Amino acid sequence: MRLLLFIFFLLPFPQGNIEESEPLPQFILKKIQKEVAKQYPASDDLETLVPALETEWTSPFLLKGRFFKINSDDTSLGYAFYGVAPSRTDTFDYLLILDKNFILKKSKILVYREDYGGEIASKRWLAQFYDQPLATQFKTGDNISGISGATISVRSMTQSINTVFDYIESHLISPTDGH
Repeated sequence: MRLLLFIFFLLPFPQGNIEESEPLPQFILKKIQKEVAKQYPASDDLETLVPALETEWTSPFLLKGRFFKINSDDTSLGYAFYGVAPSRTDTFDYLLILDKNFILKKSKILVYREDYGGEIASKRWLAQFYDQPLATQFKTGDNISGISGATISVRSMTQSINTVFDYIESHLISPTDGH
């Protein structure tokens, strides 16, 4: 059974867009495929679709992003979100993998470009976001632990996930879905 991963673009982005004409770098696509395959072992295909979703991002914590819908034949298995968020002086790329009910099951820092703050890539730290309802508002020091020396990256990742969850809740879930 082939698992298809459909890419949905989110446009426009306030500080830099990933346009249809700007494909993701090959090494990023490979990392996304690898992580999706770990969560959904039958995955072996990545298909780009025409941009289908549009939004205006107001968060300075989400610079770029793309949604992926993960299907196996005609069955929806889940979703993935690739995002780029700011760190102290650069950016980092991350991936969120959600089940078909939009529950976060895995997150991964794909590329971290700073010398400091890379501790946010820790599986233990990222696990704080797992299995939470979309209505959850994450806040450092409240329901998310801070990391000494990674304050900006922690805040950025936390707020970026909040932005993605808010978008899913307001744009991807219809009132009849019951989520």
